[in-house]
Amino acid sequence: MQIVSVKTKKEKKIFKTFRKNLYKNDPYYVSTVEFTVDMLLNKETDFARSIDIHPVMGIEGDRILLTSLLIHNPKDDYLQIAFFEALENIHAEVNLFMDYVKEFARKLNLKKIYVGLNGHLSYGVGLSVDMSCPNTFDSTYTKLYYNQYFDQYKTHDLVAFSNTPQEIVPSLLFKETEVVIRPINFKNFNEEMERFRVICDETIGTTFLYSRTDKGHFRDLLESMTFFLKPENIMFAEYKGQVVGFVFWHPDYNEILKKGKYSNLIEIAVRYTLFKNKIKKVKLNAIGVNEKFRGIVTMNLLSAVSKYVQNYEKIETNFVWCNNKKSMAINKLIMKNIERKFAVYEIEL
Repeated sequence: MQIVSVKTKKEKKIFKTFRKNLYKNDPYYVSTVEFTVDMLLNKETDFARSIDIHPVMGIEGDRILLTSLLIHNPKDDYLQIAFFEALENIHAEVNLFMDYVKEFARKLNLKKIYVGLNGHLSYGVGLSVDMSCPNTFDSTYTKLYYNQYFDQYKTHDLVAFSNTPQEIVPSLLFKETEVVIRPINFKNFNEEMERFRVICDETIGTTFLYSRTDKGHFRDLLESMTFFLKPENIMFAEYKGQVVGFVFWHPDYNEILKKGKYSNLIEIAVRYTLFKNKIKKVKLNAIGVNEKFRGIVTMNLLSAVSKYVQNYEKIETNFVWCNNKKSMAINKLIMKNIERKFAVYEIEL
């Protein structure tokens, strides 16, 4: 097997076709993650242009065996094996690929490699370990057998929690405070996205393997979603005019999309327009509160969300690192049920 760099439009098309064919008719796969792959592969945003992205394919004869984006963010001291995809039962070939990646990292003077990061934590994290239903919007899904290729390395576990909105409400006691909860203002989208970026860095910026972002990161991330979002989907907590917390939630748009099939943005918009009332699941994408205001403000943000989600059947969190004791504790208390599991693998050189 040869490892080849992906550079030309033709090679990028082959790269993408391999992914599409691999997940074709997979009942757990929903293709919204492909927008992130395209964004990185084609360097379509300021963030994508600010990091080093090296797409590769493993080819034997005229047959592609695996693909991946090797990513190094200059702000980080590690290499990412992002969007790794491979055929089943090619252990020797994956080992050869890993030899290539390790040498690639050494040439960059990097001491660690992580499998399962996809450019940034805001783009979804982890290889799927336990999956009993299709991936939610803004989360990853990978073939379960990928884990066999990396299980000899150090493992970092992640989980997504779930519960019914009706069961969560009794746990959320809104308490009066000087902190004001407000929805975002779409008329000032760029400014609001910058507030969102700053508060994310200040709060969830302490999360394991989170990279600090530059101006425009969340504008680029969410600009194409404005058709689907309502002001209450992103709410800020403000104290004396300063943002001290946020919550980001939305319906699980993936629920009404076709599984195992590529969908473009127009198809997604049409299906959302026609079938949005059939969505039964809500995604609690992210929540962050400055340490000084945690506790009451966290509960008040969740309480504000609860007013909008009572007609849904389930609410599911985004990934939670199992080594994040505080997040695990609050999710076990409020959400209670582990919905799915992921893993990130760490290789030390």
